[in-house]
This record gives sequence, structure tokens and C-alpha cells, in this order.
Amino acid sequence: MRLKACILIILFVLTGCFAESKETTSPERESSPANIELVPVDLFKGEAAKFQPFLGPMSGAFKLKYEGSKPNANLDIDIWKDGRSVESAGSIGDLFYSPDEQSNNEVEVIISIDTVTMGEKDESAIIKISTIGRSGSSLLTFQIPWDKKLTARGLIQDAEPRSFTADQAVHVFGMQATSSNTMRTSDLSTESLSQTKWALVFTLQFEE
Repeated sequence: MRLKACILIILFVLTGCFAESKETTSPERESSPANIELVPVDLFKGEAAKFQPFLGPMSGAFKLKYEGSKPNANLDIDIWKDGRSVESAGSIGDLFYSPDEQSNNEVEVIISIDTVTMGEKDESAIIKISTIGRSGSSLLTFQIPWDKKLTARGLIQDAEPRSFTADQAVHVFGMQATSSNTMRTSDLSTESLSQTKWALVFTLQFEE
């Protein structure tokens, strides 16, 4: 009887230690931000070059894939003037959204920016964003006023894949424009963007 009692006491102690260990480690794993990989996509490679006239020269794409807990990732569009963000041009919420329980940990984002004439004087920039994931695809359109003086335009995008964690804002795409014939070579770092005269910047923002 004493042997059985000792065995039961040892089992209770071990079970308690295991439960305590599980409680202390699980929150840490759940609170760890996801790791995200961004891979640039060549939209017009090979036979796909035939689609360039429809999307326009100010077009680009990239893939986003996360590992870990699903991040609540929003894609914000901001207008920058003289090196700082001054106005929101729109936002897309929850890029990795899935309507059911299936995993949607990878999404491709295609962006096209073009200008159209509105009447004799006014012009607008039309921003089209398509998201393609395992659960389907969507196409959203945003419209902002466009200054005709901004005659020179250029894309700002990644040339190589990069990884980051879902715990701070990350610039993922952009287009800069100037009213002169001189334009700086820029990248997506905040330091580089601070040197732009006018830019349309796409930024991943993460909500808890």
C-alpha cells in the first residue's frame, strides 16, 4: 500500500509540473510575432510581357508568406511630400484573411498606378490593387487627385527577397514623382524615402 501511495504522489507532482510548464511556455509561443518573407515578382517576364500595355509601366508585384501565428496585416497607402507622410490614400485590411478555417499564409499583391484626365484641367491617379491567395482573389481601386506638374515618375520596389517580423511597420512598395527632370534613386528605407519630393508609399501595418 505504501508503494502505491508513493507512486500516486509522484504522478501528481509530475503532472502538476508539466501543467505549470505548459502554462508558462504557451503564452510565449502565442505572443511571438510571425516571420514574413517578401519575394518580388516580375510581372512581365516571358510571355507575360503582353499584359504590360494593360497594367501600365507603373506596375509591380510581390508575394508575402508568413510562418507562425497569423498576423493581422493591413496594407496602407500614403502620400508623401518633401520626405514625410502627409495624407492617407486608402488601406486594405487583413491581407491574410480566409473565410474558413483553411490556412491562407501566402498572398500575392499586384499594384498598378495610372493617371487619367478628368475634364480639361483635372487629373486623377487610379491605384489598382489585386490580392491573390489560396482562398481566392480580389481587386480594389482607389482614386486620388494628381498634380499635372509631376511629369517624371518611377517605381520604388525590392529587387531581392527579404524577411522581417510582424511587429513593426514595413514599407513594401512605392512610386515617386517630381516636377523636374531630375529624380533620385530610392529604396524602401525610411531614410531614402525622406529624400523624395513626392511619393506614394505602400506600408504593411500590423495590429494585435
